This record gives sequence, structure tokens and C-alpha cells, in this order.
Amino acid sequence: MYNNIRKLSDANIKNKTVVVRVNFDVPINNGEITDNTRIASSVKTIEYLVNNNCKVVLISHMGRPEGEIVDDLSLMPARFELGKLLNKPIKFAHIDACENSIKFMEQGEILLLENLRFDKREESKKAKEREEFVQPLVDLCDVYINDSFGVYREHASVLELPKMLPSYAGFAMVKEIEALSKIDEEPESPYVAVIGGVKMDTKIPILKSLVKKVDTMLIGGAMAYTFLKAQGVEIGDSKFEKEHVKTAKEILKLAEKAKCEIILPIDHIAGKEFKENTKPIEIKTQQIPKGHWGLDIGPNTIKQFREIIESAKTILWNGPMGVFEWENFNKGTEAIGEYIALSTPKDAYKIAGGADTTYAMLKLRIKPKRFNHVSIGGGMMLNFLSGRKFKVLDVLCGEQNITQ
Repeated sequence: MYNNIRKLSDANIKNKTVVVRVNFDVPINNGEITDNTRIASSVKTIEYLVNNNCKVVLISHMGRPEGEIVDDLSLMPARFELGKLLNKPIKFAHIDACENSIKFMEQGEILLLENLRFDKREESKKAKEREEFVQPLVDLCDVYINDSFGVYREHASVLELPKMLPSYAGFAMVKEIEALSKIDEEPESPYVAVIGGVKMDTKIPILKSLVKKVDTMLIGGAMAYTFLKAQGVEIGDSKFEKEHVKTAKEILKLAEKAKCEIILPIDHIAGKEFKENTKPIEIKTQQIPKGHWGLDIGPNTIKQFREIIESAKTILWNGPMGVFEWENFNKGTEAIGEYIALSTPKDAYKIAGGADTTYAMLKLRIKPKRFNHVSIGGGMMLNFLSGRKFKVLDVLCGEQNITQ
């Protein structure tokens, strides 16, 4: 999929003014960035442009300010983080006052524009408003690069701007597409999907698609309790999505028809309250008694999952196995992550992805280099693997007819 995408490596960008759509929507706590993975992912593209004597204009969003200026959603922390990664000063401006900032840039300099979503036109439903919003960048820049794989909604900076300038995919974007295409188009059996996390609603399409492609699906996290509920298993007070129990039953039937084995937890680590300091209680049965919350997979489930993981030739991991943010309930996520990273055959193809997954890897010190690819695409990774097409990628493919 997307084999004909136009790549930065094929573009004539020497000495050009290049606008780059990056994804600097990173987690921040008390003004400090807690995970800089998304910023670091675009360093290769930025350095390539700087080395080609380009003026580099970076654009991104942060959070959901809905057209209002929200100080806590400023890209200023990202500016300083990028400066540290590049060991280079980063200029800063607002898009509605960027003309002189761009005009007077020196070759090789980098300018980061403030959060695009501070202007409601970035997310406007009207194409004309979106075009008006990015027109200043069209007037001031020569080339557009999209290096933000995780941004797939049809917004001005990823849909209109690449129609109005010569446009290409950056290195991080191309890496994502190639890695995910490999696992989607030519997975080697046994193919195992390890799926976790809290909510099913964003994962329903990929679950329905994956059961037709994988040999085994291991389900943990809060999502597992919805599936256990669908099978009539008592889950105590555990969180589950009542509105998706019917969907879980449908997925189980689809899996049976496709000869995909879905494996659910057979034991649990629970607590009597949904609190970080609640005492962990080992539940040695698949059933969870009333008055208990399932908060992590149990040791027998870990053992069972490990045996399946160790025999796999292709592994997709998306979602934690429990409340990994709490030390008493992070053992399942840590163990499964390490087994995927270390215990699989050396030639197994391993991909991990999703915001919670990458954060869990960071927090639990599971090394990304032990995976073939760690996707920073979040929800887009799952949508991509479900076979969904994206206008923001389509616009970067094939022959280009520039509209002005």
C-alpha cells in the first residue's frame, strides 16, 4: 500500500525554503516533556534539510485547543526539546505573523511555528477556510514535507497544503509506511497479535480485520474484560464496555470462522479499589469475584502468552496488559513487552505501536531497538493495518497536479 508515495530522498530541495509538517503533540507534565519520541522521530528529516542548506519551517499541533490560544498547549516546550536534540537554536513565531520571520531566515536555520490548532481554520470543515489558513505558507515556501504519520484527520496542514506546493513524504513517514506495509502484506506465520489497552471503540475495525490475518490473538488490558463478559465469565467490578459486549461476541465469531484463536486471560492481578495504592491480589481463576477490579494479567496468563509469543514469526503489539502506570500492576505489560523484545526467534518480525504502548516501553525500559519497528502513529497505525485509505497520504502519491 502506498508504494508510489513521493519521497523526500527523491526531491530537489537544495537551498529551498521547506515547510515540514511534524507531529510534536507530546505528553507534558508541569511544563516538562515526558516522552520526546515524536520529536526525535523527525530529527533525521530536519537534519537532512539543514545539510542541504534549506530554510526549514516546522508546523505542528498540540492537543485540542479548538481554535483558542491555550498557554498549556503551546509548542514552546517542543521548541526547546528540539533545540537540545539538534544542539541548535530554534526560532519561533505564530503563523499569522510569520512572513518576516520566514523571509529573513538564513539558509540552514530552523523556525517552529506555534500550535496550528490555535486557529480554528486548521480543523475547519470548509476547504476554502483551510486553504486561506495555509496560503501564507504557500506564498513563502517552495516545498512541503509531511513527516507526521500519526496525523490523519483531514486538516489544512496535511490535506490542503500538500496540494498547493510540491509535496513529499519525510523519512519518518516513509519508514512507518514501509514497516507497516511489510507486516500487512507479507506476514510470516505463526502471526501473533498482542492487543491490550482500555477502549475497544477505536480498535473495532482493526480487530475485525486482524482476526482474518493472524493465527493467534492475545488480548489483555481492560479490553479483555469486555471479551470475558461476552463469554459469560464473571469479571467482578472490573471495567468493561457494556456497549461493546455485542461487538466482542461478533469478533469472537469472526475469529472462529477465520480459524484465528483468541486467547483471553486465565488469571488476574486485582485490587479491591481502582486506586494506585490498592493492595494487589492474585486471582487464580478466570472468574473475578465481586468486589474486585481486574488490573493486570496474572502469572499463568503471562506464562501462556509467553509460550505463544516464543513460537511466533510475526508479532504485532498494541496496548498494555494492565494499569502499567501503577507499579503494583505493571508486571504483565513489562513481562509481555520483554518477551516480545527478547524471547522470540531472532528472525521474527516485531512491530509495536500506539501511544500507550510506546509510553509503557519508555516507562518500563523496554528497548525499542529490539523491535523491527516501533510506530509512533497511534490510532493511525491500527487504521492503516485495517486497510483504511487516507486522503492525507493519497495526496502524496503518484503524479502531482499543484493547485494554487
